[in-house]
Amino acid sequence: LFARDKRVGGWATRQKPSVVLEGMGAYPGKTLVLMDVDCIVKGDITPVVNIRGDVGLSVKARQRNKGRPWQKQIVVTVGSRVMVFRPTAAASEFIEEWQRLCDKAEVGGDETSLGWAYLLKPEVSTSQLDQRYAGREIGAMNPDTVIWHDSAHDNIGKMGWDRHWLRRSLKQFERRWFRTGRTKGAMSRKIG
Repeated sequence: LFARDKRVGGWATRQKPSVVLEGMGAYPGKTLVLMDVDCIVKGDITPVVNIRGDVGLSVKARQRNKGRPWQKQIVVTVGSRVMVFRPTAAASEFIEEWQRLCDKAEVGGDETSLGWAYLLKPEVSTSQLDQRYAGREIGAMNPDTVIWHDSAHDNIGKMGWDRHWLRRSLKQFERRWFRTGRTKGAMSRKIG
């Protein structure tokens, strides 16, 4: 564990690349696994380090409808709940780019910057992590899942069901109406 000061940006996941760089300095020549602190490990994680690429990350895809049945999109996202870094120069370059993008970001967590680093560093060999090791949410896991993710910010037990429902409803409303790129499409459908 590498401690970070929460007063620097609050719950700032944008500090993840600096944790990896510190880990590489502390354990030179070793393959590193970065894992969120709210992950739960239920078995041997040795297989996750046997990646072919320089960097292993979680890739998720979901289908999104754009209004009409024939207007479907596949949205692909990369995740940083669990990542693997081999001790290579290419992995270091990837982490430094991720760090640069996190430092430059004014809002949001680390995963937007991670997605851009993934796109801006095509020369870095990446491997998609087996979903059993990707830190899926507890409710979405298969029985053979090894690394679970118990989301600290969505924990119903800490705030009660009513507050959880309200929070999720407000979050969905905000995503639908106030995030860039969604309001224009919603308004044009209503007007046109």
